[in-house]
Amino acid sequence: MKTWLVSVAVAIALVGGAARAGTENVAFPKGYAENYVLYTTVNKPNAKSGDTLRKFYINKSAMAAYKASKALPSGTILVREDWFTKKDTAKKSIIGPDGKFVTTKKKAVVVSEKRDGWGADYPAGMRNGNWEYAAFNANGERNPKANIKRCFGCHLSKKNDDFIFTMKALRTAAK
Repeated sequence: MKTWLVSVAVAIALVGGAARAGTENVAFPKGYAENYVLYTTVNKPNAKSGDTLRKFYINKSAMAAYKASKALPSGTILVREDWFTKKDTAKKSIIGPDGKFVTTKKKAVVVSEKRDGWGADYPAGMRNGNWEYAAFNANGERNPKANIKRCFGCHLSKKNDDFIFTMKALRTAAK
């Protein structure tokens, strides 16, 4: 009987389009570097794991909606690229004329996606509104070792900014 009930619940969820919790909801956004808006670039110094340059992108339709309403709509996709930095002879990251770390190769890609109903299955102490997260290797393959729970825990502190750390930069780019 239990198996039948689970099968019915799964079928209803699939037919009804119900969004369930899970990083598998988020797909790698192919072509984002050419088709999204690069809205900020940030140096992320880290003595323990190594310095990183982070590039932040938003899909164009979400940027247009944000400019009009100052709210991120369902369908917003944010992409964060992490890049290894070029080192000098003292093993310090080199800073370019623009004040940003000079990079060597892409390290990873993290995607945050917002959809109506996403996140509803998470407990209140973990839920980030309607956001879901996924981590990918530099080549776009899903990173099975990524600790996505860390994303939720960290982003909780940004509840007043729609759980986004780069909201100030997004506001500036939207002007």
